[in-house]
Parts: sequence; C-alpha cells; structure tokens
Amino acid sequence: MPVPSGITSSNGVMWRTLAAAYAAVFALSCLVLSGTAVATEPALKVIDSTDAPWPSIGRVNVAGYRTTSMCTGTLIAPNIVLTAAHCLYNKATLKKFPEDDMFFIAGVRRDEFSARLEVACALSAKGYAPKKQPKLADVHTDVGILILKENAKLPAVPALSPEDAGVLTKDTRFDSAGYRRSRRFLPTVVSACQVIGTVEDSWVTNCSSESGASGGPLLVKTPNGLRVAGVMSAKIDDIRSAIVPFFEWQELLASPVCPASSDAAQTALRPTID
Repeated sequence: MPVPSGITSSNGVMWRTLAAAYAAVFALSCLVLSGTAVATEPALKVIDSTDAPWPSIGRVNVAGYRTTSMCTGTLIAPNIVLTAAHCLYNKATLKKFPEDDMFFIAGVRRDEFSARLEVACALSAKGYAPKKQPKLADVHTDVGILILKENAKLPAVPALSPEDAGVLTKDTRFDSAGYRRSRRFLPTVVSACQVIGTVEDSWVTNCSSESGASGGPLLVKTPNGLRVAGVMSAKIDDIRSAIVPFFEWQELLASPVCPASSDAAQTALRPTID
C-alpha cells in the first residue's frame, strides 16, 4: 500500500491519518479478539550469530538495590535504544526505574556481548501510563527509548520511516526478535509472522512471545535494508502478541533529548535501609 501523501511530519492529525490508513490494510474485523481464526504459529528459532543485526539487538537490564528486570531493546541510532515503555517502570510500584540502574547490554551471546551501554535518560511515548493490569487498548502508547550516555560503536537498525512503509501490505512477513526468559543468553526470532488485525492503533500478530521479549523489534525487509516496524508489547495468548507499530513512535523520535537535570538538592534519594 502506498504511503498516504503529505504524511511526513509529526503533527498529531497526520499520524492519526497514517494509523487509520494502516488499520485499513491490516484490519480483519473483530475476529482479532475472539480467537476463532488464529493463524498457524510460525516457528521459533534460536540465533547464535554475530552477523548484523544481532550485535545491535540486546537486553535492557535493570539492576537496582531491590529490583532486577529484563526486556529487549534495539539500537536504532548511535545513542538511542528502542524498547517497550513498561520496561522502564517497576511493575509493583509503577514508578520509573532510576536511570543509573538501567543498562543496554547489546548482542548478548552466552557469556559474551557486543557492548555494555549506560543510560542518560529514559523517555516514554506521550500518553503512556504504567498499569498493573494493562488492557489491549493501552498497547499503542507502550513504547519508550533509552538515550545513551555515549554513542555506541555498533551498526544501528533504523526504525521504519513513513517513506519506507510503502512496502507493507496485508501479506507482509515480519521477524519478531527478543531475549526470552527461557533463553535469556541467546536471542530468538519468530520468522515470517504476520499482522492479523488491529486494536486501537496497535497491531495484533501471530508472533508468539513471552516474558523478556517485551521491547523486542518487529523487523521487516525494505529496499533500503532491514527496519524496525514495531515493538513487542505483550503476549495475548500462546500464539498472538500485541505490537506497537512504527507510526506510534514518530513524535517520540522527533526530538529525543533528555530533560534538563534537576538541582542536586532536588534529586530524590533512594533509601539504603528499611
């Protein structure tokens, strides 16, 4: 489907138009939620490779005083990692993790990795609010970025742009990559999966998922190379998953700058004892 003309800015109306256009391409009526017509589950593969793009896909690790967590992220620019917004928050307290506790460990491969990168700040999409029991209708804002303290010396896997999105059709096959908790030291990929419907500007796919794979990229081949077309948000059931599509991040990526630092006197302190 060709990209609708004139959709080249981050204006909210423009992106709503783009969302509606791609919803028309992928929508399969209300059977998305009914479970009555789920496509066959694509095969899961374990990847053991240092070839691109795998050195630039990695784990978003949180190692705090009382909390650890793991998600997946993708280096989409030398200093930007794309992930799911819920990966930036403590699921028990719904408070954002301190940036000093966040790390992007790129290209994890058994006991090796391609880079360990520190986080300057973490930003989530406009309108995102962490919830203990999110609904499918909330998925479209579940995207965030890590802005790194230093540029990575790794090849980025760019986000799909509206100009490149003309390659997408209802028959497009995607690869869904991630570091699952069941295989946390090697990436996995669900190949040749598809968008089987849409809900509230998010995509429903037959790319299976599990804990740890959240934030992982939905990859698509374009004439200009591999691109990130979506971000894994959540498992729906054993086969289906919910994806934040590329047109939902455009405003977030338009000006990815860390907010001004607060004065030291205003910095919140974390207790070291009960």
